[in-house]
Amino acid sequence: MALAANGKKWVTLIVMLALVWTGAVAASPSASAATTPFSDVPSGHWAEKHIAKLALQGIVKGNEGKFDLNGSVTRQDAVIMALRLLGLESEVDSDKVVAYPSTFQVSNYASSYVDYAFTQGLINRNEEYALAEKESGSSWGATPATREWIARLLVRAVGKEADAAAAKDRATTFNDNSAIDTSMLGYVNAAVSLGLVKGTDGNKFDPKGKVSRATAATLISRAEPLVETAYPGQASGIWIGISAGQLTMLHADGSMTTYAVSDKTLFSRFDSEKLTSVDSLTLYGKALVIGDGAGGAAYVEQTDDTPQVKTVEGKLIVVNTTKYQVSLLSGEEVATYDYDPEFPPVVTDAENNALRLADLPADANVNLSIDAIRPNGKIVSISLGQSTVNKSGQGTVVSWDAANRSLTVKDETTGIAESRMASATAKYQKDGNYVGAEVLKVGDTISYEVSNGEVTSIVITSSPVASTIGGTIFKVDTSAKTIQYTETGDDEVVLKFYADNVAVKINGLTDATVADLMSGDLVTMTLNGEGKVASVEVSDSTVVNIAGAVVSSNYDPDSKVLTVKDSSGNPKAFFITDSTRYYMDGNLIDAQAAALMLYKNKKIDIGYIDDRAIKITFIAKYTGTVTANNTTTKTLTLQQSNGTSVTIPYTTPIVEIYGQTSPTFSNIAVGDTVSAILNATQDYVSTIYVQRKVQFEVVSVDSATNKIALKSTSGVTNEWTLGTGTSFLDENGNATGIGKFASGSFATVTMLGNTPTVLKYVPTFYGKVTAVDSAAGTLQIQTNSGAVVSQSVGTSPIVYKDSVVQSSLASVQVNDRVEVRKDEQDRNVVMIVPGVAKTFFRFDGNLLYWKVASISETNNFVRLHPQAYLHDASSTLTTGSFINGNAITIYTLRGQAVEVVKQ
Repeated sequence: MALAANGKKWVTLIVMLALVWTGAVAASPSASAATTPFSDVPSGHWAEKHIAKLALQGIVKGNEGKFDLNGSVTRQDAVIMALRLLGLESEVDSDKVVAYPSTFQVSNYASSYVDYAFTQGLINRNEEYALAEKESGSSWGATPATREWIARLLVRAVGKEADAAAAKDRATTFNDNSAIDTSMLGYVNAAVSLGLVKGTDGNKFDPKGKVSRATAATLISRAEPLVETAYPGQASGIWIGISAGQLTMLHADGSMTTYAVSDKTLFSRFDSEKLTSVDSLTLYGKALVIGDGAGGAAYVEQTDDTPQVKTVEGKLIVVNTTKYQVSLLSGEEVATYDYDPEFPPVVTDAENNALRLADLPADANVNLSIDAIRPNGKIVSISLGQSTVNKSGQGTVVSWDAANRSLTVKDETTGIAESRMASATAKYQKDGNYVGAEVLKVGDTISYEVSNGEVTSIVITSSPVASTIGGTIFKVDTSAKTIQYTETGDDEVVLKFYADNVAVKINGLTDATVADLMSGDLVTMTLNGEGKVASVEVSDSTVVNIAGAVVSSNYDPDSKVLTVKDSSGNPKAFFITDSTRYYMDGNLIDAQAAALMLYKNKKIDIGYIDDRAIKITFIAKYTGTVTANNTTTKTLTLQQSNGTSVTIPYTTPIVEIYGQTSPTFSNIAVGDTVSAILNATQDYVSTIYVQRKVQFEVVSVDSATNKIALKSTSGVTNEWTLGTGTSFLDENGNATGIGKFASGSFATVTMLGNTPTVLKYVPTFYGKVTAVDSAAGTLQIQTNSGAVVSQSVGTSPIVYKDSVVQSSLASVQVNDRVEVRKDEQDRNVVMIVPGVAKTFFRFDGNLLYWKVASISETNNFVRLHPQAYLHDASSTLTTGSFINGNAITIYTLRGQAVEVVKQ
């Protein structure tokens, strides 16, 4: 249900005076242009998002426009915030006179709030009176709340006291567990498991530590998803429209609201502590909005990226604009779906070009997205399975992959590079003759035709003539994009412009640019057809690397000299230049941030040429193969990929090993590949992720959100949202996309701890064996399409039948059904799939039922595999081809029927 919009504007919040404040270093600037209403909350502060939201909800308020981030929150103020979190402030009788024991002191403004909190069970009179007695001489209410005390308050506020009771006798995983009051132990455990509170540096909880106002705001904000409170002006639903100027939200009751977006609008996400931007919102994902009272959005939060839609694919039959319906042919059935005429579906082609409903061609393949938030969901978008782009153009070839027919052309008029696929039947011409696709080269000038999104015709009008020159660099001007050099044996300085995509090669530097070229470098340069420098290769310089260097003294940015000691303790000094690049965890960071981290005793890897620092890598982790794990001295020795060995200490590190419950450092074995994450001061290992290769069956894939659900061999299914650091490979090890991994396929996954880092596609072949050659190690298999393929499995593959390993390939017989694939160790696996004769009863959705043969048969159904092969002796069948009483043979693999034969 959408709530009435009556949220207050920022200016109202700024002038309101209140006694409740709600932690504590400044971070990088946020992506959102807007900020909180408080002048002392800097843009990008780690609690900015939470403070902004709570201020708009009326849970926290400022004092003369300030928030006092690092001030301690008192017990009485924490109680008031908890009541506001629950929407109970209006229930408090502010005129009520409350009598407390003389030892229990509360400020006048908070007295009735505290009394009401007692009646609601947020705090307990006996506990707090006893605490006040223990702290005789100080005010209970004005005393700063501790971390363990506020953990208890929050657990009670979200109604999870039963969880605390169940965990009261279980020690936490924090190093200072013994410092937690025994009466608080269950609440701390519950608060941690609910994600309300987290530990501090060194894996400590700091139970008696004070809670800053910024931290209090963060904790209250984290608790919000666990309570059902209707805050004024706040509404929730899913996005059905996102643009820079407005947002449209569909609510559960079917109503829709459009909010104006301005530079005052704050954006956030559930998985980020920082304010973001409108670009971080996900279409059809869940969200909440706090209105500004004037039709605009003051605060917007993406609460879940999972699209709340179901997708229907089929061939378009008709769009009925009178009944507001779309009819599709899916399989052999026609289904009709409704759309809302007030908010008709967004229609796009395969290139995301906007279309009208009337422009959809009949018989076209389309995808309908139907919302899952309304009881009777309606179409919110329609995606045409083909491009509608038809055009002609002229330009220069930027890239061309003839094997994959992938072409990028820079338009001669607009200067914009556009990538398209060339049609399999595309025609290529040069000098009036038809030529092969391999004739087309990067740099060629072409004219071309596009039909339905594919390039169908290419005419090569001119080709560049490349030449090579050698010389010595005199000067590089990146502003003018020029290289000045002297030719070999000549002192005259020559100037050449370089191309926008100029390639620079320096030994030992994988990401070299023209900014890395220095006066005196001996180079070989290749010129393109326009006479510009297309590539530069430095022949007399190589980047030398020092691993594990230690900064000798704090870096002085004025002198631009960095002194270090190498791994043998030898001192070295290097000049820092404007082209020196800095890395942290594989990512580039800016020079200003890096300079702050170049302090004495900081560990770095440094790459240099002569006395010039080319790249500096801050060591946050070590990755390599374990050569020793001394659990007595608690040291881990790794052999890194660069050949160097490093020994690092640990205390009680967090250890992640996929498939193991609560592993410790004692589970790390010699030969394991690991990533050892250092603590902030690089003194010891804080977390160790162990690499494992695991094979999974793909359950589902959502390419739009990069989510994939995988089922392990034990039958457990987990879903991951894969980030940009995840690699996808095909069966040959070439890069591919998540779309390669269809439901029912297999993937060998490289797990780093519990996180997938590499997914390699594993082809599987299922079918009927037509011939076995044990000596040659081959199987002839007839697939479901009728084609016969030869599979080489080797003379000693792993053969399973009924989960039992067989002695040899000779155990496979003609007419056996088999599945062939490679396991996570790249070994050939042949799975013999036995058939079971049954009498067909009925299909119910994707469930196949058969008639019970005896009273001892308790299960009489099986789930159909998404690509199940249904057939008789001569043809492929549908589920409608089976009738009660048919004799059938069912082949079941991993709990699903992969083949059903009608006898």
